[in-house]
Formats: sequence, structure tokens, C-alpha cells
Amino acid sequence: MTSESTRSEIKRRAAGIRAALNAQAGALSAQTATAAAELLGRAEQRQGLGDDFTVVAFAGSTGSGKSSLFNAVSGLEIAQVGVRRPTTSKPTACVWGSGGEDLLDWLEVPAENRTWRESALDGHDEEALHGLVLLDLPDHDSTAQAHRVESDRLVGMVDVVLWIVDPQKYADYALHSRYLTRLAEYSDSVVVVLNQVDRLAFDERRATADHLRKLLEHDGLADAEVRLASAATREGVPELRTLLQETVSAHDAAGERLVADLQAMGQRIRGELGEPVADPEQLAGADRLVAAMEEAAGVEALAQTVHDDYLRRAYRVSAYPVLARLQRGKPDPLGARHGGDRDDLLRAGVPETSPAQSARVNLAAHEFVAEATAGLPLSWRDSVSSAEKRGTAQLTETLDEAVTGVHLERPTPGWWGAARFFQVLFFVLTIIGALALVAGIIAAVLGLLDGSPLLWIVPAGVLVLGAVGSLITSVLAAGARLRGADRAAAQVRERMADAIGRAAAGSYFAPIAQVLAEHRAIYDALR
Repeated sequence: MTSESTRSEIKRRAAGIRAALNAQAGALSAQTATAAAELLGRAEQRQGLGDDFTVVAFAGSTGSGKSSLFNAVSGLEIAQVGVRRPTTSKPTACVWGSGGEDLLDWLEVPAENRTWRESALDGHDEEALHGLVLLDLPDHDSTAQAHRVESDRLVGMVDVVLWIVDPQKYADYALHSRYLTRLAEYSDSVVVVLNQVDRLAFDERRATADHLRKLLEHDGLADAEVRLASAATREGVPELRTLLQETVSAHDAAGERLVADLQAMGQRIRGELGEPVADPEQLAGADRLVAAMEEAAGVEALAQTVHDDYLRRAYRVSAYPVLARLQRGKPDPLGARHGGDRDDLLRAGVPETSPAQSARVNLAAHEFVAEATAGLPLSWRDSVSSAEKRGTAQLTETLDEAVTGVHLERPTPGWWGAARFFQVLFFVLTIIGALALVAGIIAAVLGLLDGSPLLWIVPAGVLVLGAVGSLITSVLAAGARLRGADRAAAQVRERMADAIGRAAAGSYFAPIAQVLAEHRAIYDALR
């Protein structure tokens, strides 16, 4: 029975090929799509026929002794050889055990070309080969085209191929370039038999076999076995029968051949799919595009506006009272004194998107799509472009909603009130100290008071305390204003960037990533 792992592998690979065929985003070439559909159909049919029988084909060129070796292995004169070979383009079959008619019908072996290898004289001698269907194929190099077509068809359907070569033509260029290289896709299911070794001396056999192995390695058939045999002397025939017995008893040749065929088709499709992106959710160029969108949306200008507005409002509260009073007398550049929502007023202070900024966004979008689809074939690039156009149509509206949804106003910090209190306190102390000192000076000049030092020290002390306190408070408040303005701008910048990033990801990047993720999933399923 075919192993569970082999059946699972067949199912997985077939599902991957089917997904590639059904993908709407990118179409395969007509040739590959046809070949893939035929392979899926053939795999389903072969599995439906069960694994009670293993199909092994003898293939080879004219004069290789293929049919003679077929008769030697079967032990019957079934296949006609030499000048007695029929002109039919159909194969000859020898079946060990009962049954197999459905399989032979599927292989399109004519009823008159079927032989069941079983007789009372055999006893149990042939029991080890029960379940074997041995085919003698038409010569692949026949002058009759129908023979070559039939040979190629069956080589693509059987479970194991024994390719028979002879010492004279084993190195023929046409044999290797047109036929053996095409078997590289399933070299584990290929055995190359060097027939007619009776015509070679012992040392020539080894040299010829070594040369044949090197040629097969060049053909991509490094895993293919090489056997030596002679139909005339029966040398190597018992070993071939043992090989067939082991193949039949494993009951896995059909499954392994299907796995090899599906794997080869998967590689063929992957070649057409191109190289997928490493992570569809982390696309190259996305950061540059978002940065261009942020610039076009005026994120930096808005952050600067918030920064300046914070400084202006904080200054009016925390600066030296006289200077703050002068600032409060100036009109608010945002027009807040005339009413209106401050968020709207802040946004209104941002300049409109310039044509140059729009051009940079378009260029970044073009570069983003180009980078994301660089390794894809035209059909998939077109699908990504279509997704990009759909995303672009929604992006403007989505970005507007995201940007206007960001809250810009910050609550009044607690330190503003403390700074104002100390500024007023120290200002009052400065005024009181100054007035007291002036009054003392006037009184001393007029002789109204004695010259006690306290009359000078106390007012001067109050004056100095107020002045120094105002200076220290002003310096601390100035630093706090700058830090607060920087934090306010950074918060706005972060909120806006996050809103733009989420909007771009949802309406622009998501459709593109979906197509690329589908491409990646199909590519990975064909491993």
C-alpha cells in the first residue's frame, strides 16, 4: 500500500497546483496551465486505480535489445524482436497475477497485446512478481512518428522506467538531449540498463558503465540506477527481476512517481510565478510613501503650528507679568479671540498641499508598487496595480477622515498656574520693595526719619527678593515652555503619523498586501 506520508504529499502538492490554476490574480501560461490540469487529472485517475499493480516500462531505441530483454525478464516470448517486430505503435504488456484490466485500459494497451504471466508450470516461482505490469514500449527513435508519440505518452504515465541502452549508442547526443534529460524530474523512478554487455570485454564494461554514469549525472539523472545486462546470455537478468520484485513489494512506486511529477510541475509553475516578497505585511518603500503622505498632509507644519501656539499661550501665562501683558495685547494669529474650535483653527494655519508635494507622493507610490512587484510576472504585477488603483481611490477620503480625527488641543499644564502665581508674587514684592525704598529715601532726604539701616535694608531686601525671584521664575518658565512646546509638537506629530499610517495601511497597503500574500501562499504551497 502507498504510505500515508506519500499520499499526504500527493494531496498537498496537488492542492498547491490547483490553487495556482484557480488563482484569479495571475494567470499561468496556456502551456503550463494545460499541462498542470492534465497532470492533476492523470494523478487522480492513477490513484483511483489503486496501488495493487506497479507499472514498469521498458523504453529504448531501435537496436538496443529492449524487446529481447523484456522477453528474458518475463520468461516468455511475448515481444517480437528484430525483423519480426510489428508495425503497431501500441505497447505490449505482461501482467503478473490476476486483474489489472482497468489499469491496462487506462494505459490504452490493446487487448491483443496483453499477456498474463501465470501457469500451472510456474508454481510459486512468479509469486514474488504478482502485481507487476511490465510494458514493452515502441522505440522512441522510430521513423514512424506514431511510435515516438506513444512512447513519450506512456513514459509520462508509468510508475518506473527502465531505459535500455546498448554499447554502441549509449552516448548518443540525441538520446541524452531529447529524452534522458527529460527524465531528470523523476530520476528516482528511472533505471538505465546497459544491455548487450556480452559484446564488451570485462574492463570495457566497467569503463563504459562509468562513462554512462557521468553522462547521466550531466543529464540530471544522478539518482538513477545503472544496471548491466545481456538478453542473449541472461547476464544481469536475475538481478533485474530482483529489482522488480523489490519495487512491487514496496507498493510505493506509483505514489513516488506522482510525487515526482507533481513536484516537477510545482517547480515549473514557481518559475512562472517569480520570486515572492519576503513579507507582504512589511513592504519595501512603505515608510517612504507614508513619509511623503505625512509631508503632503502638512504634519510637520501642523506640529510647528502647535509648537508655536503652545509657546504663545504659555508665555501669556508664565512670563514676567509686564511682558505677558504686552503679549496678551497682541492679536492671536490663529484668530482664537474671534471664537471657533481651536483644533480647526490650528489646522487652518497649515498651508495647503503643494503640487510638488503631491508629485512626491505619486512618485513614492509608483516606486513602492514597482519595488513590491519587481520579482513578479506581468499578470501578477497587473493585479497589484489594479489593487493599488482601488486603494488610491479610497486613500484621499480615508486620509482626510484620519487626519481630521486627530485631537490637537492639549490640557492646560498645572505648572502654568504655579508659574503665574510666583510671577505675580515676585512682581508684587518687587513693586513693594521699590516703593518702600523710594519712600525711605525721600523721608531721609526730608529728615522725616532717622538714618536707621533697617529703613534701607528691609526695602532693598524685598526688592532684591522680588527681582531675583522673578528672574529665576522667568528662566525656569522659559525652559518649561520650550520643553512643553516640544512635547506638544511631538505628540501631534506622533498622532498624525499614526493616523496616516493606519489609514494608508487599511485603504492603500491592505489591497496590495492581499494580492502579494496570495502570491506568496501559492508559491509556498508548491514547495
